[in-house]
Amino acid sequence: MSKNVIPSSYDLQTVLIIPVVYVVLISLLAFTKSQIPFILSICILFLISIGASLILIPWRIYRNESELVFQRVAGNISISLTDIEKIDKIDFSELKRNMGIHGLLGYYGNYTFNGFGSVKVMSKSKLNLVLIQSKANEPLVVSVDDVGFLSNF
Repeated sequence: MSKNVIPSSYDLQTVLIIPVVYVVLISLLAFTKSQIPFILSICILFLISIGASLILIPWRIYRNESELVFQRVAGNISISLTDIEKIDKIDFSELKRNMGIHGLLGYYGNYTFNGFGSVKVMSKSKLNLVLIQSKANEPLVVSVDDVGFLSNF
């Protein structure tokens, strides 16, 4: 069984901003002499958000002979290649978040896509987004390093 891995990476902005925001937040709380339980609760909320992103967003996307597979800690999502109707490149500015994670190590949740309707977003980055429409699954938006690589089938 041959697998064609489709590269998908976090954008540099996300990777650099998360540690900086975390350090600034903790420093600010410590500098203002906040109570330890408050500081710990903020840290725990922050870590839960990061953990949710890492669990829900695919860590690997690949194509085998019959399906497109999104591997996640929370369970794989598979789309049969015969069910794929259309793959389009889209712009992040056309998405509006209804509910989900937005920018903290990725984007996940239910979004509205201008002129299309509701889509599920599972993206590491807001760059190189593709909308995958299939007969059996709800429309799905993911980010890939090379849009051309995904749209070649």
